[in-house]
Parts: sequence; structure tokens; C-alpha cells
Amino acid sequence: MKLEQYNKHIFTILSFFAFALLIVTLKFTSVVTLPLTVAILISCATFPAVKKLNSKLKLPWILATLIVAVLIVILIIILLTIIGTSVSTIVNQLPKYEEKFTTIYQFFCEKLNINYDTDQSFFQNLWGSLRVRDFLQKAAFSVSGNVISLIRNLSIILLFSVFLLIEMKNGREKVNAMFKNHYQNRVVKILNKTISETVRYISIKFLISLATGVLVYLIVLPVGVDFAVLWGFFSFIMNFIPTFGSIFSVGLTTLFTLIQFYPNFWQTFYVLILTTIVNLTLGNIVEPKIEGKNLGISPFVILVGLTFFNWIWGFVGMILAVPMIVIIKIICENVSFLHPIAILLGNKPQEVEKEFVKDEENDLEQEDSI
Repeated sequence: MKLEQYNKHIFTILSFFAFALLIVTLKFTSVVTLPLTVAILISCATFPAVKKLNSKLKLPWILATLIVAVLIVILIIILLTIIGTSVSTIVNQLPKYEEKFTTIYQFFCEKLNINYDTDQSFFQNLWGSLRVRDFLQKAAFSVSGNVISLIRNLSIILLFSVFLLIEMKNGREKVNAMFKNHYQNRVVKILNKTISETVRYISIKFLISLATGVLVYLIVLPVGVDFAVLWGFFSFIMNFIPTFGSIFSVGLTTLFTLIQFYPNFWQTFYVLILTTIVNLTLGNIVEPKIEGKNLGISPFVILVGLTFFNWIWGFVGMILAVPMIVIIKIICENVSFLHPIAILLGNKPQEVEKEFVKDEENDLEQEDSI
């Protein structure tokens, strides 16, 4: 008995160091691990579509995979076109908004006793008064670097996804060859549940985010807010980041509306109230009802996960945080000595424990059948 307890303690210590080593590896090998992780999630999300094309339409597996890959490329091109068009339009109309910026900035300078030189432009005054030149330059380099890196990695991600989808056709045979009896059933169960839960989360999140983006576009369009398509697209993207993404998108959309229509404020209140209602309704009422109890992740864990994956992989890591936590929770639920971690990640311990009982009963039934 003492030997078993000693072995458990040793195993816990080794697991902690292994986890720390994994985190350091993910951080310093992000050039490889980030595209690979995105490719795995895309493969899991598109695997059911490839499978249906193969089984229902009798298309060859490789052809079905290529069709899905082409659709992904088309979607990426559409998104990049929207972003490029919006950015170029903003740059062209920047002089129009500099006058608005100047008026608002002069107002705050008077209230806060900040020096304002009328012979200089708005941006020159801003940089001179608040000393944000270095900050803006660093932010610009960071954003441009991330965009260039993202575009460069898109081809790698697509290549990984295509070959991984092709490999997944023979996934069951490989698992059967690698594992036997009890472990074989458990591994197959983990893989199936991971794919189904990942597809479920991504599909629900995509539809909710799409609805959010469309509604935001329909809100800002009637009052004449410039770049309505951009604000709808921005809300769509930021909605993939739980809670904080919606707050940031509502805040930035409202701030831009304030700048555009200043000194009139009713448009700003209109946009603020309606976009907040849309995000609260879809994010806190509709989405939880659709997801039900299957996701079951603690809000605190989501917050920590967002911070953690942002540190590892930046902005893309924040989008991947929840799917990664879901996958980790599924694995922990199906490995007995990782059950405490599954309970820690879960929102309600009773529901997680019920899953443990169901898993054990299913395993016993499978062992009896064997």
C-alpha cells in the first residue's frame, strides 16, 4: 500500500514536470505547433463533411478532402478580401476623421490642462503630449507581423489539414493495430468524443458568431456608421473569444460611432445599447441553451485559459483556448488518474462524476462482450 502511494506521488511529480516541459515546448516552438494545432482542429471540424461526401455521394476520399480544402480556401479568400478592402478604405478616409479626432482631443486638453499646439497636426500633438509614438509603432509592427505570419502559415495549415484528413480515413485501423482490448476501446472512444465535441463547439460558435456579426451590421447600417461591413466582421471574429471578445468589439464599435457623429450622441447610445443586447442575448442565453451541459467548462478556467493560450500563441491562441480546454477535459474524463483534473476544469462536479460512472459502466459492458 505504501509502495502504491509512493508511486502515485512520484507519478504526480513527474506529470507536473512533463506538463511544464510541454508548455515551454509549445511556447518556443509555436512556429510549428500553432499551425499544426489549427490544422488538427480544422481536420476534426471538417472530418464529418468529408465522411458524408465519401459515404453519401460515393466520392473518393481524396476527392472529398480536396473539395473541402477548396471550400476552406474560398472562405479564407473572402475573409482576406473583406479585411483588405476595409483597411484600405479606412486609410483613404483617415484625413476625414482627423478633424473629428482633433475636436475631441482639444476638448479633453482643455479639461485636463494638456498643452495643445494649433500649428501641429492631431497626431503630432497626441504623440508630443502623451508620448505614445513608440507604443503605436510597436503595436503597428506587432499587428503587421502577426498578419504576415498568419498569411505565411495559411498554406502550411492547409497542407497539414489535407494530409491529416487523408490519414484519418484509416484512423480506426491504426488504432486497432496500436492498442488491444480495453485500451483499444478507450482510445477509440476518446477520439470519437473529441471529434464530435470539437465539431459541436466550432459549429455552434461559428453560427452564433455569424449571427452576431450580421446583427451588428444591421444595427450600424441604418444610422450611417461608416465601414458597417467591417464592424460586423469584427464582431464575428471577436465573438470566438468568450466574454472579452464581445466586450472589446462593442466598445470599439461604440467608440468609433462616437468619433464619427460627435457632438451628436444619440447614434452612440443606439449602437451601444443594441450591440450590447445582441451580444448578451446570443452569448449568455442562446448559446448556452444550444450547447446545453455538454461543454461544462468553468468560467474561471476559461478566463485562465484565455490568458494562458494568449501568452503561448498570441491572439490566435485566445481563439483556440476553449476548443483546447474542451479536448483536455474529454481526455481527462476518460483516463481514470486524470479525473481530478476533469473535475477542476468542469463547471459542475456532479455532472462530471456522472460522466465517470457512465464511462465505467460502458467499459464493463465492453469487457463482458469481449
